[in-house]
Amino acid sequence: YGIDYVYANELEIDENNKLTGRYLGDVVDGKRKAELLKLLAQVEKVNLAQTIAVGDGANDLPMLSEAGLGIAFHAKPRVQANAEQNDNKDKAKEPEKKGKSLEEKQAVMKADTPTMNAYGLYYDYANMTLPEVIQAYAKEYGIKNSQIAFSYKNLATGELIEMNETQPMTAGSTYKLPLNMLVVDNFEKYNLSMTKRYDITNTYYEYDGEHKTYVKVFKGAMTIPQMQYYSLVHSENTPAYALADRLGGMNEVYKMYSNYGESKAELKNFSTENKTTTNYYIQVLQHLWDNREKYKDIRAYIGESFPGDYYKRYLPNLVIEQKPGYVKEALNVDAIVYEKTPYIIALYTAGLGGATPATEEVNLVGLDQVGQISYVINEWHRVNMNP
Repeated sequence: YGIDYVYANELEIDENNKLTGRYLGDVVDGKRKAELLKLLAQVEKVNLAQTIAVGDGANDLPMLSEAGLGIAFHAKPRVQANAEQNDNKDKAKEPEKKGKSLEEKQAVMKADTPTMNAYGLYYDYANMTLPEVIQAYAKEYGIKNSQIAFSYKNLATGELIEMNETQPMTAGSTYKLPLNMLVVDNFEKYNLSMTKRYDITNTYYEYDGEHKTYVKVFKGAMTIPQMQYYSLVHSENTPAYALADRLGGMNEVYKMYSNYGESKAELKNFSTENKTTTNYYIQVLQHLWDNREKYKDIRAYIGESFPGDYYKRYLPNLVIEQKPGYVKEALNVDAIVYEKTPYIIALYTAGLGGATPATEEVNLVGLDQVGQISYVINEWHRVNMNP
């Protein structure tokens, strides 16, 4: 019947095929139902905020409260009153949205006003949607809306907010994060070693000087931890391509990027021209978050990367794990942000500060604007999403 898991109370039957009135094993009570929901979400690698639970009795309430959406089905009045949705059409009211009151939002605004004013980034965060705030910033600084694409996801509620999320954007070095994840995932399959030194002399490279430096400094060979560190902390290309060689080269890696999801756009993950969409990359970040213990070394590296820049530029007191990427006209950052309510963000831009496809060095004006946009996103989150 397509049912993967069944948990129920097992009734005892005696030798005469009659019920004894006793149970066999542990009782599946309200507490156990809530525990099983969380366990199955973990086993299936599903964010608890994305689960749905259906129940009819009072002992279902703990499970309904744990689920992202709790539904009362032919339920008793107490359950209907406590569930987010129910099937009682005559009595059902429009489900209330869980969120902060306007007064609570304005209190955060008041507390944060000195910082907003100091940065020149005061907007009506409490009464605007996230895309509206970003568009207000863009209008103020003469930036076209099409120059900014983002996907934001609240890790507590699962709420996804996006703008220009299917628009192909130049990825820069952001491809290196899922590349590193693929190496971790395929370690046994490719019989990889953390201590072996792998030859890098014939590794593909983009910049001759960088490649020769790595060959010289590491005497022609690097370990996988060294490749991970330098490709993520310093975002260098030679170590990244050396990692790709462990998986058969970048052509093979492109085929594997779909392991972490597919965009709803025509471009499903990364193109060979190094284009991607934020709608794809938010799924990479979700996979990273859902398996954060498995990827703890990777997270440590991106937590160390680019202190004082990109998402960290105007948010110095936050724990942020980020993978920036810049090349030509693009300045991007993908991050896990550890606010009181954590969230993930894929932020991609084009042409900030006047950067063009002919630009060779990072545009400092654009870099500052990415930092400002990051602050704006985070302030909107603080006002509207933090408890």
